Amino acid sequence: MKHYLPIILILLCTSCIQIGSDPKPMHYYLLESMPVTTSAHSSKTLNIDIELTKFPEYLDKQQIATSTQTNGIAFSETNRWAEPLQDNLMFSVRENLALLLPNANIAVSPWESSDPAAFKLKLLVNKFSGKLGASAKINIRWSIGNNKSIVNGHFTYQQPIGSSYRDLVAELNKGLNQFSSQLAKKLVSE
Repeated sequence: MKHYLPIILILLCTSCIQIGSDPKPMHYYLLESMPVTTSAHSSKTLNIDIELTKFPEYLDKQQIATSTQTNGIAFSETNRWAEPLQDNLMFSVRENLALLLPNANIAVSPWESSDPAAFKLKLLVNKFSGKLGASAKINIRWSIGNNKSIVNGHFTYQQPIGSSYRDLVAELNKGLNQFSSQLAKKLVSE
């Protein structure tokens, strides 16, 4: 047994070392809110409570998911979200609404409490990914409710993209900004 111990240690050490190639560089991405120069949609004072009611499990991973040829999903090992996607998405929507509706008080459920009379904005994310070299796709159902009524809506977005993950994230970001703008207009009209 004593004679085998050095051999076992050497095998264990060499299995931990990558031989023959350089490690692949990791790329991390974040969704960003709209530029601060974006003009406000309204100066109306609103109380808004945002809640994410559904988010696909396959997107709740650090690796960026893309569609494949045969209705499959592929996960990139070297292209990742820098933070959980659902948290980043909610932060971006909140920041966008704060820019577009500067006098709004915006709370995110369930972590922050809001005024009981606040608009209840519920988001149901069905799709937030794409296929490299083809298109980025967003599909979000939403509802805005207050003491008087509930309004439902559906946002879809599909735009062609290049073959890089950078292209995919940039187009998803652009679509999320358009979604935020539509929500802001709808909240002002309620």
